[in-house]
This record gives sequence, structure tokens and C-alpha cells, in this order.
Amino acid sequence: MASLLTCTNAFKQSLSGGSFEALSAATKDSLQIVSTGDPNTPAGWIEEVWASNSAHKMEWDIFSQRFGDNQNGLRGEAMFNAARSFQLTFPRTLDVPVWSADTLNVQVNGTASDNANVGYQIYYQNFQGSEQRLAPYGLVEQAVKTGIAGNSRVLGIEVTVTPGSTGNYGTAVALNANDDRLQADYDYALIGYTSDLPVMCFGISGPDTGQYRIPMPAHWDNRHTADWFLQQSRWRQGNRVPVINANNKGQTFIDGIDPGNPGATKLALYFAQLPSKFQG
Repeated sequence: MASLLTCTNAFKQSLSGGSFEALSAATKDSLQIVSTGDPNTPAGWIEEVWASNSAHKMEWDIFSQRFGDNQNGLRGEAMFNAARSFQLTFPRTLDVPVWSADTLNVQVNGTASDNANVGYQIYYQNFQGSEQRLAPYGLVEQAVKTGIAGNSRVLGIEVTVTPGSTGNYGTAVALNANDDRLQADYDYALIGYTSDLPVMCFGISGPDTGQYRIPMPAHWDNRHTADWFLQQSRWRQGNRVPVINANNKGQTFIDGIDPGNPGATKLALYFAQLPSKFQG
């Protein structure tokens, strides 16, 4: 069995306000943890949590019967700034275990009529059927420093993505829709990304991700995301860097989700070309 890096995003349009209320999983996402058959060993870990509101600050929580508290569980706060509404709300190195077949609840307490989204990154160490290609920090760092045949092989691929207008995911766009410069049959490590708007979360999926969406929260400070996957791998001393083969660029898609309807957003995806095929 292999590892799996994926996410769940949840949303609600036009909150009632004044108390905690449930969010619903976005299209193709699920609030249920995968079943591993072992109720006493963590099925995976929540590694990151992000939250965004269209107009005001809010509280959020994630909980279940197996969180030790089935009222609020993980409870946090999300600030609001009109230009910086998206918040990364979880400690970098604190990973919370989740359990086989458990169903999580995601709630927010916000202002009436606001739109709200909360999402989280989840990592499964042993996932039956996963075909994701995830590289370690050291391998990618070496590829960047060494280059190939005396040349740097780091580049940024631009793609324009429009999040959905109803708080859900928008239409997915192929990786090579705008910028078709990946060289045929080479493997590329996705180091990180930058964006021209603060969008709560983008996702990349395709043959190399096992068709599961790998999250890319787009913080207003691009330094947080320019090396997002490298930092994820280094913090956790594990494989967190997606590897995409150039031959799959037309079948690799990016979509976005945000409560504030930001419109068309440009992303620059930073790739390092690997000198040889990734065997992980």
C-alpha cells in the first residue's frame, strides 16, 4: 500500500449566523475518513486547516465522536481583511490523527448572509490503491541545485483558474491550457506556486495524483506557497512533493474554491525537471 495526500473542502452560502452551523463537503470531496479496517490505528492525519469568509471574521470547528470532544473538537478563529480574507489556521508541525471510517463534522459560527469555507489537508500513510507519486525533500533539493547538463531546469508554468461562483469548485483547467512548456516524458517535481489573487484553495489532480485532488491553498503572501510542497516535505520528513510526468500535462487539471467569488486567477506553478524518472 502507498501514501495518499489529499484534501476536503466544505462550504455554506448565506450563513444563518449567531451560532455554529454545519458546512457541506464540496463536489467529489467527503467528510468521511477512508476505511482501513483497523479502528485502533490512525488511518491518517489532518496536517493543515484553512478557512475563509466572504465578509467577516468567524469561528470554525472540526470534530467527531473520536476527537475526545464531540461538541467542537478542533476549534479555531479566522480573521477577515477584504484583501487577505484567506487564513492558514493550523500549526505547521501539528498533525492530528483521524480514524478509520469516522465521519467528521465541519462547522462555522459567523455573520448572517456571509459565505464560508473551511478545508483541510489529510495524509494517509497506507492507502490501498493509491497511485500518487510523491517525492522527498532531499531528492528535489538536489535536482534543483544540480540542474541537468549544465543548465537550470526550474520553471514556472502559468495557468488561469476561476473558482466556482457558489462556494464550490469551479471548472477544472488543464495544466498546459495556457503555457505548454514541459518537455515530453520528463518527470517534474511541483515545488510550489504563486497566485495573483488570494484564493482559499486550488487543487491539482490527474494520473500522477491517482486522480485525487492535492490541495494548494493560495495565501495572500506568496512566500508561504512558493515552496509549499518542499516545506511540507521538510517539516514532516516525508514525501509530500507531487511529481507530474510531462506526458500527462493535458490530463492534469487545476480547479479552485473560495467563498468570495474572486474570478479568474493566474497561478504560476514552480516545477523542477528531474534528471531521471522518479521511481517512488
